[in-house]
Amino acid sequence: MSKTNKIFIISGPSGVGKDTVIKKFSEVNTDVDIITTVTTREIRKNEKDKIDYIFVNEKEFKKLIESNKLIEWSKVYGNYYGVPKGQIEKGIEHNKKIIIKTDIQGVNKLSKKIKNTQTIFLTPPNIQILLERLHSRKTDTAEEIKKRTAIAEHEINQQDKFDYVIVNHEGELRKTLSRLSEIINS
Repeated sequence: MSKTNKIFIISGPSGVGKDTVIKKFSEVNTDVDIITTVTTREIRKNEKDKIDYIFVNEKEFKKLIESNKLIEWSKVYGNYYGVPKGQIEKGIEHNKKIIIKTDIQGVNKLSKKIKNTQTIFLTPPNIQILLERLHSRKTDTAEEIKKRTAIAEHEINQQDKFDYVIVNHEGELRKTLSRLSEIINS
């Protein structure tokens, strides 16, 4: 797959607000296709299947791998996550800008498989704010939060490898969306 500056890969640590930012951005930018990731993790009470993620069991996920339906996949926090190839092809066919949300592993894999991507790292102002966000979601155990925090610190240290970095300040969603719009619509 090769396109010129039409595919944007967004990453950042767990709890930084990627889902909220991407959802709000897509509400006002109709020329953008948001790729819906396939995952084996449990659905959270505020999520909808096939909207927030495509939720499948491990057997179904492995079938997607075997049938070459995923352009990239990884195991993160004990669950599988993958990017459906067909959604990207459809977006390209319809001349849409494409946003893919993935973890650091996914960014590296996708950047090698898709030419001319732009990578965007969404980061919290500091690790303490991220911890507060993870606790306030009330979706993770203390052990999971500890694991996510350790991984987040590693991911934040990788941000200089991205084309763009956006700091997602608490209470400043408009500013974050404005910066994302500048990058994607430039």
